[in-house]
Amino acid sequence: METMKNIIDLPVYTEKGILVGNVYDIILDSDSKSISGILIKETNSVLVEDGLPVSIPYRWVRAIGDAVLLHIFPEHVKKPPVR
Repeated sequence: METMKNIIDLPVYTEKGILVGNVYDIILDSDSKSISGILIKETNSVLVEDGLPVSIPYRWVRAIGDAVLLHIFPEHVKKPPVR
């Protein structure tokens, strides 16, 4: 658990070095007892329309150190259409 706490507030960068935002929370899979994703509440509006929160699958994470480095992230995330 201590290791997971250390991820909170770390900056998250795309594979091109663009800041996505900071880790707000960790999403756990209760069945496998593992991290399934990370939540970024205030995102970079250049990457995510209106700076909306995003959940990033943990499998997209390349490395964690002083920051979280992703090996994949869309060039631009649009908000879902209103129905």
